[in-house]
Amino acid sequence: MKSLKLPISLLFAAFLSSCIDTEEKIVLNADNSGIYSMTIDLGRMLKIAGSMGGEKSDSSKTKEKRDTTVYLKDMIDTAVDLTASEKALYKDGMIHVKLDEEKNEMKIVMSSPFKNAADLTEIKNNFSTVLNKLKALNKATGEQAKPEGELADMDMRAKSTNPVSEHFTFVAGTGKISSTITNLATFKKLVATDSTLGMMSQMTSMMGDFNYRTIIVLPKVVKKFNGPGTVVSADKKTVSFSTTLTEMLEHPEKVSYDVEY
Repeated sequence: MKSLKLPISLLFAAFLSSCIDTEEKIVLNADNSGIYSMTIDLGRMLKIAGSMGGEKSDSSKTKEKRDTTVYLKDMIDTAVDLTASEKALYKDGMIHVKLDEEKNEMKIVMSSPFKNAADLTEIKNNFSTVLNKLKALNKATGEQAKPEGELADMDMRAKSTNPVSEHFTFVAGTGKISSTITNLATFKKLVATDSTLGMMSQMTSMMGDFNYRTIIVLPKVVKKFNGPGTVVSADKKTVSFSTTLTEMLEHPEKVSYDVEY
């Protein structure tokens, strides 16, 4: 399998620019089991990267198409950085990469099933960290991880896909899901001092905002809901919340959400 033409450094740089849209999805069953997934759409990044090439771009090069699925079970058994509980929880997870350079399309879908609310909470909070430990994204895109700056890369990737998650408390329980700001004063201090968030914020003024969407698919009709940019399906079993990085950083209290069903 040939290596992805877009270097991994450009891919991760895109995670720090406003070229991505992130969709988080939680599908719940009646017994509180389900699937957690995160979809990262890098189509805008490909389009911008192509336009930046200008006259220097080589039109004779074959545009790459890729449809690759990586199963975490193939990496977990030999992983030395994961605990036994992490190995058990994420063994059925996967990453799917679909790329079509000709159409400026690229999506990365990361998913993991869960058996109960406690597992969902763990996956929601730590999935990207586990993927980074496994170097699963490097394998899915066909690139080799570079030792130098590796820790910085991990920090940047995790922050871009879920930039302020550590300052929100996510709770999943029987009949209820919520995500709320934990400490507003601490969060504001983070925004003022964190260099990665500062870089991400600056990029939005040049290239547009990060878009974040959370979709919650319920096993029954929703009873109550509250959150940013709310959309409810006709059967009232799917609730979606939408926000942007700017809204997260400037008005974090407004991007909290809760659902009862």
